[in-house]
Amino acid sequence: MKLRSLGIFTIFMAGIFLITEGLSSAAVLEKKTIKRKVDPVIMDGKLARDVVGAPLNNLRLYAYQDGKFEPILFQIDEMTGQNGDWIMTGGPIKSVDLSNGKFDTWDKLLFMADDAGDKASKDEWISGYTKGSEIEIVDPLTNEKGWVYFLHFASNPPAKSSQAPYVTYDYNTEIFSSDIWGSEYIITEGGLHSTYYKRKWNTVKSGGNGESYVDRLKIRPTFKVFGVPIRLNEEGVKANVIGHQLGPIRLIRRLEQYVKVVNVPALRVVEDVTYCRYTSTVPVQFEVPLNHPKKFGINIVIRFGTDYAPSALGSMCYSSTNPQGFEVDGKMDDGEKNYNTALDNWRLITGDFGTFITRTMLTEETKQNVKITMGMIDDINFKHAPERYPGCIGYVWQDWDFSDAAKGKYHLYVEFYHMEKYKPGDEVRFLNYADHPIKIKSSGQEGISQLLLRPEYEKRYQKHYEPKDIQAHLKKNPM
Repeated sequence: MKLRSLGIFTIFMAGIFLITEGLSSAAVLEKKTIKRKVDPVIMDGKLARDVVGAPLNNLRLYAYQDGKFEPILFQIDEMTGQNGDWIMTGGPIKSVDLSNGKFDTWDKLLFMADDAGDKASKDEWISGYTKGSEIEIVDPLTNEKGWVYFLHFASNPPAKSSQAPYVTYDYNTEIFSSDIWGSEYIITEGGLHSTYYKRKWNTVKSGGNGESYVDRLKIRPTFKVFGVPIRLNEEGVKANVIGHQLGPIRLIRRLEQYVKVVNVPALRVVEDVTYCRYTSTVPVQFEVPLNHPKKFGINIVIRFGTDYAPSALGSMCYSSTNPQGFEVDGKMDDGEKNYNTALDNWRLITGDFGTFITRTMLTEETKQNVKITMGMIDDINFKHAPERYPGCIGYVWQDWDFSDAAKGKYHLYVEFYHMEKYKPGDEVRFLNYADHPIKIKSSGQEGISQLLLRPEYEKRYQKHYEPKDIQAHLKKNPM
């Protein structure tokens, strides 16, 4: 009798399991397969047209994971209009008064691709939502997919994700940090919030040791007028944060940059540097005032590169053109002397501090007009002032030669990636995020993740920020 009862109980429980398993599989229409871990997804608002016009405070983003909806980290970067500017939420020049409090077609939705989940039946969507958009993200290389759900609640929206933000920033200390990397920027004696490193580190969580490994980012322009050289350095290029926009996924740090000529600010540009969990992007703009300057006896060459701190000694340096690598030991050995100077696609340094990858991305116009050459110096006795630490340690440089360029503005992007100890091939997942951006499908529309600040954005906010807002700021904050 007991055995018979046990058999009936077993059959009963198996039936319950089959029923619940059937319900679970019915709820999941397709399993998440996408493996893009480092990619932030940056989506045009128009792709989520089902929630366009909804109040920002009533929007939530979910992923269907392990059979239930979970809120995930997201942010909405507002813009002033279709051809407008970012709305800055902090810093000396804020523009929060321009916010309409609604999700518009020109705003951007941001989340991490790794946070996506399964495709869920609409019957499973969160109770109480008023309208929503299912967003599918696709790896264009593998066709692997993931899904998130962007939902509007007319009232009493559920709590947002309690997870700690992926990025943080303190304007007063100029410290940026994520769980992968961090940096502290110099605030000058004159109160300028600069773009130059005071410290830079990879976290212990990401495989680093938390120790700063960078001396400084060196920008060394040389102008030759009829053969007479005029040499400048990054300390002559002043920079100041005039605004920022911060969310849990990305920081936009707006920098006003200029050169002082006889104590008068000149050649002023405004550029937005972006920071994410693993990456940062620096848009660079140059203006050539003459057609082919060398015809007028003028040569313009800008040397750019990162010099490292003594903590980087003993690390290894690799690049797409020097895959064999060489040890960074402060001595010009055969590896450094035979460095392949062809233009690379990426370069990195890796050691106990973690791995730091640099990539220069050129627009087609820049490629056609600017001659770029490369080299490297690993010599602790090489004098290269101004610098914090003497000598050049693993200093891979690029020379951007504008001497034969046509008159006009040129754009390029310098990208920095941060990761754990390097194994050959690891760089591919970072290269893919810009070379093969994630595809986005929502509400019957398609787009791609807008990772770079395109040149047209540069032109828009250049125009938007001239000259009254900056001049008003300068009157309140004289240099």
